[in-house]
Amino acid sequence: MTYSPIVEDFLEIVTTPSHCLNERALADLMKSKLQELGCQVEEDSAGAKIGGDSGNIIARLPGAKSAESVLFSAHLDRVSNPGKITPIVKIDEDKITSDGTTILGADDASGLAAVIDGIRRLKQSGLEHGEVEIVFTVAEEIGLQGSAAMDLGRLKSKIAYVIDTSGDVGVLVNQAPTQRTVKIRIHGKSSHAGMEPEKGINAIKAGAVALSRLREGRLSPITTSNFGVIQGGQATNIVCDMLYLKGEARSHDEGELSAYCEEVEQTFRKAAKEAGATVEFAWNLEYSAFKVAKKERVVTVASQALAALGLKAKIVRGGGGLDANNFNLAGIKSLGLSPGYKNVHSPNESQSISQLILCGQAVFEIIKTVALQG
Repeated sequence: MTYSPIVEDFLEIVTTPSHCLNERALADLMKSKLQELGCQVEEDSAGAKIGGDSGNIIARLPGAKSAESVLFSAHLDRVSNPGKITPIVKIDEDKITSDGTTILGADDASGLAAVIDGIRRLKQSGLEHGEVEIVFTVAEEIGLQGSAAMDLGRLKSKIAYVIDTSGDVGVLVNQAPTQRTVKIRIHGKSSHAGMEPEKGINAIKAGAVALSRLREGRLSPITTSNFGVIQGGQATNIVCDMLYLKGEARSHDEGELSAYCEEVEQTFRKAAKEAGATVEFAWNLEYSAFKVAKKERVVTVASQALAALGLKAKIVRGGGGLDANNFNLAGIKSLGLSPGYKNVHSPNESQSISQLILCGQAVFEIIKTVALQG
């Protein structure tokens, strides 16, 4: 069966293998699609910097030099998957799903397809426009590493739209949190668990005590935390001498985040001391928060473009990071824009077909709005 061009693009993208730091096949596919549309395409050195096999893809569709440029972005990588995704198109239900054994990969195949479709519509329209910049990043799912490793100063645009957030088309994310991750190692003392357990110090127990005391989950309307990795122990007959944990904390308020990070350290230090163990921490700033005022041009342009499609912009605060965090940090006013996917990072992930088509139209309308205002 033949589908609309954007759906065909989407199906080709999700069936092309892609993993964090292993985006080569998909990067090559997207470079080809961009070149076919007349874009000037290059690849930066981010892959070499972060240990991946591909850099960020940077493309430019030439336009009038005196006109304003606009940037669109999506990411090439996906969360953990087996490399083979089988999409199922359900026309009667207006959605695309996987076969139920894997993620679908709409995050962020939908964003990639929408950008391609928007540029295709622009070419077909014959509209005079400024330069359109496109950035397809790598390693976004593991801390926005691709955009962090990119020389963002080489970009001309002052406004950007990152197509990478859940919800219906019309959702605009104008703020996202700071995220810090922490690696914790609790050092106890090993001993034979059957013959002389009293000589050991169980690092697992110390960690369990700390976690039982620590606030976690939804800490406030703007702050969350989670410890999602824990490793330790060798055998049941050995008292565990080292426990490794990895967690994260996110917040839209730097003071609130710092206070919680201090709470984490105090809680683990106290539990370790009570057990006779020691503890060490390694914190990392993954990305910094941003907040774009509703009066900023990047918001008003998107709102006008959506209105042309009969949609009302819904401006929301996001709970996760996206490449817009790094773009805003570099002075490029950026928003997250939804292509209509749901339940990402799970086998229940789905993409609305009509919403996907609408997102491609929205990309074109944003370019059109910028061009007409220029």
